[in-house]
Amino acid sequence: MIRFILSFFAPFRWFIEKMGADYNQFIRILQLKLTIDDRRINRYSKKAQNAQTGTIIKQSFFQIFIGIFFSFILFIVKSPFAFYFLAHIFVMVLMAMMIISEFSTILFDTSENVIIQPLPIKGNTVSLARNAHIFIYLTLMALSISVIPIITAFVKFGIASGLLFIFTIFLNVLFTLFLANILYLGIMRLVSGEKLKNLLMYFQVFIAIFFMAAYQIGLRMIDKTEILNMQLAIHWYTYLFPPAFFSGLIEALTTGNFDLSHILFMAEAVIIPPVAIFLTGKYLTPIFNEKLMDLEQGDKAYKVKIEKKRKSAYYSLFETIFTYNPEERAAFKMMWKMTGRERQFKQTFLPSLGYIIIMIIAPNMGKKGSFQEFFTGYNYILILYMFMIVAISLCSSLLIGSYKSTVWIYKTLPIESPANFFKGTIKATFAKFFIPFYLVIATFICILWGIKALPDVCIAFILIYLVTSLYYYIQQPFFPFSMEKTAVQGGSNAIKVLGLMLLAAVLGYFHYFLIKQTGLASLMLIPLYLGGIFYVNRNWVYKRITWKLVDKVNAY
Repeated sequence: MIRFILSFFAPFRWFIEKMGADYNQFIRILQLKLTIDDRRINRYSKKAQNAQTGTIIKQSFFQIFIGIFFSFILFIVKSPFAFYFLAHIFVMVLMAMMIISEFSTILFDTSENVIIQPLPIKGNTVSLARNAHIFIYLTLMALSISVIPIITAFVKFGIASGLLFIFTIFLNVLFTLFLANILYLGIMRLVSGEKLKNLLMYFQVFIAIFFMAAYQIGLRMIDKTEILNMQLAIHWYTYLFPPAFFSGLIEALTTGNFDLSHILFMAEAVIIPPVAIFLTGKYLTPIFNEKLMDLEQGDKAYKVKIEKKRKSAYYSLFETIFTYNPEERAAFKMMWKMTGRERQFKQTFLPSLGYIIIMIIAPNMGKKGSFQEFFTGYNYILILYMFMIVAISLCSSLLIGSYKSTVWIYKTLPIESPANFFKGTIKATFAKFFIPFYLVIATFICILWGIKALPDVCIAFILIYLVTSLYYYIQQPFFPFSMEKTAVQGGSNAIKVLGLMLLAAVLGYFHYFLIKQTGLASLMLIPLYLGGIFYVNRNWVYKRITWKLVDKVNAY
């Protein structure tokens, strides 16, 4: 599989060398990167014979299902130009989100410099291999996502049109990768060192929320009856949109329409992506490498913060409410500090807070008077139980981080039961990140729906805390910040998430049913859920999380 992928670069040897890279070294470095990726060790076992192979192919099958979900609207589009325009928008948006969430770590990875810098290898060769590494994964992802649109294109518009669509997907990947390099380089020129790391994290969170909002709101603001016969008008600014380049190229070559507009689209599609990637490799790469060195060394002027001994009232309040013994309190304090410093955790979790806002607003966009109708009855129940998504995301995000080789430190903690450590961990994270956001939304609910919503706000909160605890404890007891995102997103975890989400949906509907019968009937849920929390935290968790199981799943 790897040799087959590398063979595609052979026709472009001249192009690669013109960008200042050594082709043979480029291929060797790229082969090494792909080999390491395809032999990724399964984190659920410390035995080498359980190493996962064929990871690339397995991920592609998962992305095909994502493509089915994101491209359902294409089935009813009749116009070829509109069809390919929408298809390329879907691909470009998903690739941009993938670069932000997955491949930014590869783009900014400097760990290989320890080995490569002493060797006679050109800097451009390393950076070009890094970009080619990302390009391969983005291409595989784009093709996997586009499997259903490609099949649809073959059926609706013919074989030639479908083949051209595949060709333009490669051009789309090149252009998107170029935009990502330009965007990140622009940020890197503004600040450096430690400030750059923080700015990049919040920028990635913002872009992830922005792309999700644009997709969700955009789809809901378009009437499907209009999409059926959509004919996209071409204005002067249409020539500035990359999806229009590729759509115009396909339409021109398949219909034989070579008017001025289509000739311009063809020229842009064929010329701009290769030129953009050449400029990136030839001129932008040296600047990028220089900035990466600054990123590796850190901000020389960065001041070390001196911790204040006085505890904040907010921390003291929740430490008193959530912890009941010294071991749990110690873990609570430690994880309160660590979660505030761990960038990968915040980068993974914070977008889910934005998704909640999007899921509240998006269904009401484009419908006259829909917001007034929404703020009637008991629709706030739906908003409250949407927070279950945030709670599930919180548990998964706690596992993701860069502490893979230092988890032995957790083993040295002077605690009798590991359950106390994991209890303090999830409680500190829940109190610090979930409760403030929930209180803000709950305040708006009580303002918009009245004080009658307050008991239901409390009931939903208690249930969300119960489900959060359950999900965190039924996960394999990996120490915090010690896993890769791909391992956390495994099949077994997905089944557990679906099961708990189904349970939450059933309980949410039961809550709504009790309110409809009589408002006071729902109050019976409070002692029921509190009893569940008491049992889980005082009994079940100690049977579930033992040192034997912790030592089995964590590699020291």
